[in-house]
Amino acid sequence: MNRGIVHAEPHPYAGETVPLLSKDSRVGDTGPAAMFRVTDWADRVYGKPWRLQKSIAVTVYAHRATQLGLPITDDNILHGRLLGVPILIHTREIDWSRL
Repeated sequence: MNRGIVHAEPHPYAGETVPLLSKDSRVGDTGPAAMFRVTDWADRVYGKPWRLQKSIAVTVYAHRATQLGLPITDDNILHGRLLGVPILIHTREIDWSRL
């Protein structure tokens, strides 16, 4: 296994579409949710910890995470697509109550 990969196994929702929490929503809200297509853990996609990857998705996540108070030092980051655009999200951004 590559030493840079943190997660040995694929994310349980890899290949699936999951609902996201919007900026002002809470788990359990009934309004429409943005749907995120999970590729896999970001480190598995990049072959190294997501923070070491140079990409627009990483830059955008780091900026958004700072604004929203999301962690930027852990590895609970998923790579996927939102409206066809590759992005990174933290697992805390998934509305687990809708799964």
